[in-house]
Amino acid sequence: MKKFFLLLVLTTLFVGTLAVSAGATEITMWAMNNAPSELNIAWFNEKAAEFEELTGIKVNFEEIAWSSCMEVISTALATGEGANVMQVGTTQTPFFAATGGLVEIDIREFGGKDNFMEGNLKSTVLDGKYYGVPWIAETRVLFYNTEMFEKAGVEPPQTWEELIEVGEKIVDVYGEGTAIAIAGTNAWDLIHNWAPMLWTRGGDFLTPDWKRAAFNLSEAGYEAVEYYVDLVRNGLASTACAEYDQSQADSAFANGDVAMAFQGPWNISGIKNDNPDLPFAAAELPAGPYGRASFAGGSNLVVRKNAPQDEIEASIKWIKFLLSDTNLTEYVKLSNMLPATKDAFSDPFFQSEIMQVFEKSLSYAHAYPSLPAWGEIELAMRTSFQNILTDYIDGVYDDNTAKKYLDAAALEVNNILKEHSDK
Repeated sequence: MKKFFLLLVLTTLFVGTLAVSAGATEITMWAMNNAPSELNIAWFNEKAAEFEELTGIKVNFEEIAWSSCMEVISTALATGEGANVMQVGTTQTPFFAATGGLVEIDIREFGGKDNFMEGNLKSTVLDGKYYGVPWIAETRVLFYNTEMFEKAGVEPPQTWEELIEVGEKIVDVYGEGTAIAIAGTNAWDLIHNWAPMLWTRGGDFLTPDWKRAAFNLSEAGYEAVEYYVDLVRNGLASTACAEYDQSQADSAFANGDVAMAFQGPWNISGIKNDNPDLPFAAAELPAGPYGRASFAGGSNLVVRKNAPQDEIEASIKWIKFLLSDTNLTEYVKLSNMLPATKDAFSDPFFQSEIMQVFEKSLSYAHAYPSLPAWGEIELAMRTSFQNILTDYIDGVYDDNTAKKYLDAAALEVNNILKEHSDK
């Protein structure tokens, strides 16, 4: 597969070079500051120069902000003005695909379905068709402080029950709130952290036909919420965690204040910069009765449909160029992310123990339902979860709290799904 895709890229670029005499094509790419802007812009400009030398196609790179990307990209797709190639988040892709403004992708041109991590590939699909190419990926694993584990005489937990047992032994040695740091009410990605607890208990966000909320249809949803809250209630995590954003949880682990945290690949460089002497390692997230699960996040590359055919073809060639193993590996090193292609993991950079944990976790990571309405659905669930944690903070959390808020969230989600199905 690796040799086939490399041949595909080289053939495409060579054919593009032959067409230079017919007149140079010029395209624009938008991407976010996945790395510090100075480094990010310099890398894309360097690659654009290499690509132009190979193909005669000029690529203009512009950096846009995550905070404004929904509005900026929506406007470009509606007006036909703006970038040809755009970075969009995995959960944003179905929304943009539903506008009709994206080019349908023939995934065979990019090495086929088996070339990509399954969860990331699923995020590019709407109604059975591909509207993006998986590019950079992320997932969460369990980081643990090896020194604290050794002093407490524990090993990385293999199940969620073992995590509690390990945490209790950590607390016995180091005191209350030192076992784990978790994100709370101020975390925009709160659901990303909670989702594995739901999935590994056999629960899911929506029914298989994606027409109704499912997280309140079995005990799995309630148990997963209670487990998360109990990490704080039972003293494994500090009370402050109930209000943490993700960066505060990250800092608690990086500073050596806690023994465990749910972390992404970007946290590796953060720890090395902030506390290079921290003794830490990584393990897969614990398993539940239904096995292991993690969240498949990251970004895809999409192509604007409302453009001349030569620009669309040039955009496809540019994406193939970016997805070559060499370029993709360079960029994920720069951005502290993971590649969404399987072959890129053969690079020596990904052979370390910690990167092997990320690769294995990403191989079974789950994508959220590929629905245009997912952003609204996730917001409804996050608000519900924030209310649950707020009740705990306010001292009014009881045995009915999880059910009350999950049922309310399910009602809102069902209304969102109905509203979109009626359009």
